[in-house]
Amino acid sequence: MVLTGTMKVKHSGKAREMGRNHRPATGPGRQTDNDAKSPRGVSSGGKRLRHDERRAALLRAAKELSVEQGVAVPSLDAIIERAGGSRRSIYTEFGGKEGLRDALMAEISDEILPALLGDIEQDTDLRAMLMRLARNLASTLMSERGIVMSRIIMQDNFVSPARAKTFFARGPGEGMRLLTKVLEAARARGEIVARDCALVAGCFVGMIRGNLYLERVLLLRPPLDEAEIEAHIATAVDIFLDGLKPR
Repeated sequence: MVLTGTMKVKHSGKAREMGRNHRPATGPGRQTDNDAKSPRGVSSGGKRLRHDERRAALLRAAKELSVEQGVAVPSLDAIIERAGGSRRSIYTEFGGKEGLRDALMAEISDEILPALLGDIEQDTDLRAMLMRLARNLASTLMSERGIVMSRIIMQDNFVSPARAKTFFARGPGEGMRLLTKVLEAARARGEIVARDCALVAGCFVGMIRGNLYLERVLLLRPPLDEAEIEAHIATAVDIFLDGLKPR
């Protein structure tokens, strides 16, 4: 009987040890059904992903779902279903949904801002410069990634006004500064008449966005093709320059 009791104690100790070794994680990375279906670091197709590949796959899924669902940042479960991995993967890579939003904003910013500013100062002809800037602006803002960024910024402004302000200064604000500089140079050459070039620059951007941008944000129309963009910006640029030409 003593031997049996001893064996029971040893067995119980072993069971407790096994329980510790197989205890599920706690907190944000707690194991879920998604973990069982697609272990950490493994895609939905069963292929083990490297760190950078896993991060890229999650961001790509988040961008695609944002466009499809019309939301700033989709649910974590939807992202996992699309990209594979688990909640633990998202918390490991981004620290949570807010971190994912920041990473998504940073990635799209890095894609958008160089395209938005472009190389307009390479042209000496004012109309050519404005057409280049307008083309960059329309193509970028009304693209799928531009719409995703707009949703994130508009939603995020209520959560973190400082972060939205930083983004504006880095992107749209820099574009306005560059356009103002171009218009001031044109005014100095006598090509246009304008008392406040910064104000005029803001009016130009508003003309390029127009109702088309709002329709895209609201998902009321598909992305514009190249011919539609060219027709829109050419009309806006011609009206803009006609209003500023010396009389």
